[in-house]
Amino acid sequence: MLALALAGMPGMSAAELRAANRPDALISAPGKTVALQFQTGAVESPGSTLRLTLFPYDDEGRLSTKPAASFRTTVGAAAQGKTVQVNITPPGPGLYRVDAELVAQDGEASGRTSVTVAVVTPRDGVGPPDFGVVTHFVQGQGSPQVVLPLVKQAGFSWIRDELYWQEIEKKPGRFVFPARYDDYVAQASQFGLSVLGVLDYGNAGAYPDLFKGSTFPMTAQARALFVRYVDAVVRHYGKTITHWEIWNEPDFNRIGYDHYLALLKDAYSAIKQISPNASVISCGGGGSGGGPGADCMVALMKRGGLNDQDGFSVHPYMTPNTPEKGYAAQGAPIPSVSIPSTWPYLKRFAADNMKADGRPLQIWITELGWPVNPKVPGQDETSQAANIARSYLLSRRYDAVRVLFWYDFIDDGTDPNNFEHNFGLLHHDLSPKPAFVATSVLATTLGNRRWQSALVDTDDAKAYRYGTQGGDSIIAGWTVGTDERTVSLKLPPGSYVERDWQGAQRTVTVSDEAFTWRVGPLPRYLISAPAVKTPSQQ
Repeated sequence: MLALALAGMPGMSAAELRAANRPDALISAPGKTVALQFQTGAVESPGSTLRLTLFPYDDEGRLSTKPAASFRTTVGAAAQGKTVQVNITPPGPGLYRVDAELVAQDGEASGRTSVTVAVVTPRDGVGPPDFGVVTHFVQGQGSPQVVLPLVKQAGFSWIRDELYWQEIEKKPGRFVFPARYDDYVAQASQFGLSVLGVLDYGNAGAYPDLFKGSTFPMTAQARALFVRYVDAVVRHYGKTITHWEIWNEPDFNRIGYDHYLALLKDAYSAIKQISPNASVISCGGGGSGGGPGADCMVALMKRGGLNDQDGFSVHPYMTPNTPEKGYAAQGAPIPSVSIPSTWPYLKRFAADNMKADGRPLQIWITELGWPVNPKVPGQDETSQAANIARSYLLSRRYDAVRVLFWYDFIDDGTDPNNFEHNFGLLHHDLSPKPAFVATSVLATTLGNRRWQSALVDTDDAKAYRYGTQGGDSIIAGWTVGTDERTVSLKLPPGSYVERDWQGAQRTVTVSDEAFTWRVGPLPRYLISAPAVKTPSQQ
């Protein structure tokens, strides 16, 4: 299917062709038409041709060199220098790269560009309750009206964002909430997404004398003012936000645990007075190596702070290592910073240190992610997709964490060599990466199923069952290395559906109890055929 819509776009030079798509147009459903827009420059030839070539990704995350489809249309004189819309229908679910080329009558290309398109099953509700993602709305990264539907489609049920003190109280004693803050909080609620609100940073603008050498409230006066800001924020947003994190990544080497605990105690008391059922999360992911050994909580407990929070957070970044193996820990109570090592330790730690009311501390992973960087082996877009899917599967397997927040949803910039620019599931222009598709398919496939058993659990390969054995269960399988391999599974004979990271499916038959399954770094899923539903029903 091919159609054109033209709109004037002045100021383009003759050699230009660039994508000009609405972000929501790049995420579509199977069988639906995708409307792609390209901004063209004025060309001398009156009969140029716009050629589009659609390249799929394979089941191992590699971009195919064989086109899945191609489209072309003539760009006449009336259309030159304007936006050309091309409607295409991808052949199935998954991720596609669309290469566009504007070619003159003499065959010379006057412009080239490309864009990625994701085709995933639409979601009716939010994703699993332990799936969260960090957004940067307060930093101006994207419009909530555009981005939050994509967050929901990716399979998340939580977002984490900040509420900067210095922007809310620009003048002493006067609290004015920026429209973009109100907007993202209200929009999240409208889409059914929960918000973890981060209360943080100093306010040198309103109180320059109190924040000369540090952004952290180091004095009783500064703490009192911070708590006044906390009071104002919770009163303003408390009906929508019921989970609060005190600070983001405090530098304990500079501020010390005593100053942090003093702030935590006062903020906790203020929040509970206004919203008794709210949850207050401590540590802000701070501590040595992101706090995977609970060093922040140990320090707070030694100072009598166990009961001044409902849970604590860590940021156990492992890049460029895998979530299964991580890296060797030094001076910590765990052998490695990895999910199989860190999660069980934190679970035991919480169980061994109950609060006075008999409740264990909640464990929150409020940041974890892998950036894409061409200079680091194994840190390409495919490995990022594999790491996010495996992180959520492993996190569910070890059953310790309240919510795991991926950092982050949108690339913060466009420099390919800047790590901080490339953590997102979407590129900076909001076009999808493989990780977006892999997460959406994982959330749809896994749902709320709890981990049930390990069918294969070696250093090189995993095959885990989630859900009730013999009932509504799925099996997720993958390799820890970079290569594909086969694993042997003992399964009841019958028909199964294999679903790959893109949502593509095929039927497999198990004729006896020994089934040989070929898996790779990107997880694949086996579903008993009688229990298989369409992805939108799961």
